[in-house]
Amino acid sequence: MNYKIEVDRERRIGKIHPNIYGHFIEHMSRCIYGGIYEERSNLSDENGFRKDIITALNDIKPPIVRWPGGNFASAYHWKNGVGPKEKRIVKYDPVWRVEESNSFGTEEFIQFCRMIGAQPYICVNMGSATIDEAGLGNNATEASGDNLTYAEVSPNAVVSASDTLQVDWEITPLGA
Repeated sequence: MNYKIEVDRERRIGKIHPNIYGHFIEHMSRCIYGGIYEERSNLSDENGFRKDIITALNDIKPPIVRWPGGNFASAYHWKNGVGPKEKRIVKYDPVWRVEESNSFGTEEFIQFCRMIGAQPYICVNMGSATIDEAGLGNNATEASGDNLTYAEVSPNAVVSASDTLQVDWEITPLGA
């Protein structure tokens, strides 16, 4: 049997959405810690972001970045990644079997996307969180410029009204 494929470069059937060229990042190996984000490194800026990585991604220009990508999302709670780093809890990550410092959290992801000109896409935790937590995340991120309360949270924690964080997030895609 012989087959032949012909490509007609003049026939256009639609436009490719730019988000098909998007990226995702995951807390696996050195993608985040030691890759994109490396506090106190001479390769990093004052906020811990690797300057060489930011430069490379600015050259690539990904239109959208998905995080937390892959299996990490099934145990990540977005509230653990907001607020002062010294108040964030260190949690055991059951997926990768390591401690997660949450020093690269939700806030740093938003900052990272702004630095490279990409739209942030936050994955909802469908493994160990509730649908209410995902909804709270959506409401908080849609409230651009409003105060978002945070706490040193555990899976059953109530968000504390005593601590607030000024946020300026405009996140449209939220998904699994």
